[in-house]
Amino acid sequence: MGYGAADFLGGSSAEMETQTRRALREILYEIQSPSTFESVWHEVSSSRPYRELLKSWECLNRKQRVKGWQRAARVLEQAAYATRPYCLQCGTCCRKGSPSLFRVDLPLVLKGVIKRSNLITLRRGEICFSNESNQLIQLPREQVKIPEKSGTRECLFFQGETKGCEIYESRPLQCRTLECWNPDGFTILTESPFLTRLDLLSPQDPILPVIKAHEEKCDLLNLEQGLKQAVDKKEGGLVLAAEALGFDRHTRDFLGEKYGLRADHLGFLLGRPLAEVAVSLGYRISLDADGRLQVSKERADSGLQGA
Repeated sequence: MGYGAADFLGGSSAEMETQTRRALREILYEIQSPSTFESVWHEVSSSRPYRELLKSWECLNRKQRVKGWQRAARVLEQAAYATRPYCLQCGTCCRKGSPSLFRVDLPLVLKGVIKRSNLITLRRGEICFSNESNQLIQLPREQVKIPEKSGTRECLFFQGETKGCEIYESRPLQCRTLECWNPDGFTILTESPFLTRLDLLSPQDPILPVIKAHEEKCDLLNLEQGLKQAVDKKEGGLVLAAEALGFDRHTRDFLGEKYGLRADHLGFLLGRPLAEVAVSLGYRISLDADGRLQVSKERADSGLQGA
């Protein structure tokens, strides 16, 4: 819903209008719009969705207010973004997340513009933050992306001092397509297939069978089921989770010892360690004094990557 909607849904129409004006000011400031607030507010406040919402607000229940606000917020976004149909290279997009790669980006990796050590694989079933929907989602398919700087949402290639991009002239499709002033850019990307590990690995690569075994033994949907069963004290849950976590650690150690692969390469080959993924799924993993696995519920908002 966005823009702190929950703060005013139970309030008066005057509170709703105050919140709408505040949201518009925030967007105009964020995108460094050259237009004045009053000129854009006139367009928003005179639009049919907003006028209808303001007129009927006091008679609507909470569910109806949510739907009405979503329609009005869309008008607000379109009016604000339309005031700045060009890129200022201000770094706003780069601070909000890093791009996933599509198959058309394959040459960037093959040419070494983006190295495999600059990539991380988000696996099917992983919980990620969607910049498109502005909420947490569970990935339906694998994605390979440029990671974000630790503890931030900033893209790895973003240079904070200059607000520039290290690979701007050879930036990926998502960076070239998405425009912070035009949310509709996401619709263009829906027609493009994502890049996967198989696109970047030779069928004869000796590591490929290791990855396939890891996918089978460390399937995230099965891991989530095991973690849930462990929390619910159901038989077999701890065993299922422990086997997946153990196989994940063993595989990472094996690839490091046999092929000398560092952690920054393993992020691409195997994705994030399962212990980290478990946190994003909402579970805390620990060992008791006897070294036995313990699983408990945890907030699923730590260590997330954007999708």
